[in-house]
Amino acid sequence: MMGTIVTFTVIDADKAQAAAAVRDAADTMQRLADALTIYGTHANSVKDFNASPPGSAVRLGPDAEKVLDTSMTVFRQSHGAFDPALGALDILWGFSIQPPPTAPPSAQAIKRAMANAHCLSHTANGWIRGSAACQLDFGGIAKGYIVDQGIRVLQRHGIRNAIINAGGNLRVLGSHGKRAWHIGIKHPRRSGSILGAIDLKDGESISTSGDYEHFFIYKGKRYHHILNPQTGWPSRGVQSATIVAPTGILSDAWSTALFVLGPAGLPLVARFGMDGLIVDAQGHLHMTPGMRKRFQPVSS
Repeated sequence: MMGTIVTFTVIDADKAQAAAAVRDAADTMQRLADALTIYGTHANSVKDFNASPPGSAVRLGPDAEKVLDTSMTVFRQSHGAFDPALGALDILWGFSIQPPPTAPPSAQAIKRAMANAHCLSHTANGWIRGSAACQLDFGGIAKGYIVDQGIRVLQRHGIRNAIINAGGNLRVLGSHGKRAWHIGIKHPRRSGSILGAIDLKDGESISTSGDYEHFFIYKGKRYHHILNPQTGWPSRGVQSATIVAPTGILSDAWSTALFVLGPAGLPLVARFGMDGLIVDAQGHLHMTPGMRKRFQPVSS
């Protein structure tokens, strides 16, 4: 689902109850994935918006409206490091399209696909895009929102202790018996290894954005899917960025924003009540004070 593997972990519940809850949550999450994607053949309001004439107002579906509202808040708070209007640029790079890219686009093509940083506007009649290059893509935030909704479905079924993990966008319920959920943070350069782990409290979410998720090597240089909205090129200087937040939608969006901002963005993350960790290009770790308190490094 959503181009990744989604796993559900439920403990301390009747097996039939848990199975029904997971089925319902998975169905809900798939419906939302279809409603929020710009890829595939399912019709939705996001695709309608991207195909609309610039300057015309389009009403989004209720879930897309919620995701875009949060996206615009993070856009403002991150000073543009997270931008939901990179759809044309994302399609140009092609990281979510088969076959995957093997070489970067031309500088001229990137320039043509870049929209103005403030190309989205909202009116009483709906959302308006300012140019043809201004296209929505919720790839940096939708997984978190969809995981949040899956958690809500589990709760409605009476599930108290669970995890939903959508390819590194993870949210927990309750605890693992008498212990907190103990979550490992993937090492960005050692496949199958972790940097360390943290304990998550009931309801908390963790997301990691990394240059190892979707990438190719061209002429000895790594090109990955996390684009800098200001340049149109993959963001440099960071291997991975991890955020712990109260909801999945916030941890997902802010892990992308923090990847683009780099270590200089950690005070901003802390100011908004989240914990953050960055692995820079040299493999050095940078953390907010809150993350430093809870991070448990792998013993050497």
